[in-house]
Amino acid sequence: METIPETSASHSKEHVHFAAEQLKDHNLEIHVKQQDGQADIHLGFLQVHHHYTICFCVKDTLGSDVCYDERENLHVDIQRVAPTADGNGHELELNFNAHREKLLNEVIHIQSKDKEQSLKLVLHARVLGKGKGTPALKDGIKCFKVDSDEDSDTHSDWQGF
Repeated sequence: METIPETSASHSKEHVHFAAEQLKDHNLEIHVKQQDGQADIHLGFLQVHHHYTICFCVKDTLGSDVCYDERENLHVDIQRVAPTADGNGHELELNFNAHREKLLNEVIHIQSKDKEQSLKLVLHARVLGKGKGTPALKDGIKCFKVDSDEDSDTHSDWQGF
């Protein structure tokens, strides 16, 4: 990555430019990498204190009916699990709470109805802090709620001395 300052005298901000070979890996699709009973779902950049609906597909052999523990993860809530059209996996829709900055790795499991097979889903997201920019969301990710600003002085209960 190279940083090129603007040459205009009226602007002092810098622009970031990526080489063409770096851009080929920067698409707007959710990346799902699977191996040995685990699926790593790479969500890209999200924003802190935002709630997202996320839709993606995984390949599995769990059968058409699956189950999961709704209380397994406080920050991920599975909304829907349905077999894919080709019958080789499942489409998931879930709500994701970007509750803190930096790298988030949230884990959930889905399993066959007889509970003999399971798939571990690890959701990876890089969460930007307040004032750090607005990320371009990948396809299948939509923001549905923003928590109020907890750091704002207007929300403080502090009365002073």
